[in-house]
Amino acid sequence: MASQPVFMSPALPTELLSHVIRSCAFPTTLIICSTRVEFLSALARDIRQQQSSQEPEAPPPSHGPPEDGVVPAEQHGEAHTPAAQLLAAPLYQVAVARHMRIVFMPTVSHLRAFLAVFCVEDSTKVSAPPPPPPASQRDIAGATDPEKASPLCSCEWSVQGLGNTAAVFVETARRVSFQAVVVEPKAAAADARGGGVSVLEEILAESVPILSGSAARTRLNLGSSGWAERTADVRRVLGRWFRFRPSGWDGGGVP
Repeated sequence: MASQPVFMSPALPTELLSHVIRSCAFPTTLIICSTRVEFLSALARDIRQQQSSQEPEAPPPSHGPPEDGVVPAEQHGEAHTPAAQLLAAPLYQVAVARHMRIVFMPTVSHLRAFLAVFCVEDSTKVSAPPPPPPASQRDIAGATDPEKASPLCSCEWSVQGLGNTAAVFVETARRVSFQAVVVEPKAAAADARGGGVSVLEEILAESVPILSGSAARTRLNLGSSGWAERTADVRRVLGRWFRFRPSGWDGGGVP
């Protein structure tokens, strides 16, 4: 039986990949709602920024090698960041990554078409690894970006469009006994913003327009742009389908 769908805190590309490798079990499908080039560019940029912020400091002067002959890790400038962990590529990471399927969906239309024909067999091209620990979970995870994933039609960024896509995603996961997990992208600058409000809370508080035919006709007659007057926040729209889960990389909680 599928677990309850989860909407997690926004994550950087390195944080997302580290979470998938560490916490998800075979078979897992990672849906990136952007093009492959866009995601890899964002991943490379994220890694460069983390490396530049973790430049090693000059070690204190030493009159000789350590007694045990081992140089401390901090003198090598090793950082326990998601980027450093990914680049280290330990054997378990390489082994687990072989069993993760990654697909790229540049538009909402591509995403819905993919979900309509999704089946477990497509995620099991590689034979299963040994049984995972109890804490692991089989996921169909979606990393979304509304600006990249949505076509130029503004109706997709609406209560109706967002609700329809969420319903299709959750129903697909339930059909194949997967857990649906959604992770929004996070800008690297958000880490240094501070203020005590988590990025997840900011996303959930964002207003989404409610499409209305009468409102659209009124605006058309008045020569104004836009679809609707009324709005609802993202929390209200997605709360019907998902449980909101703050993650360790976020800066706050969700009431």
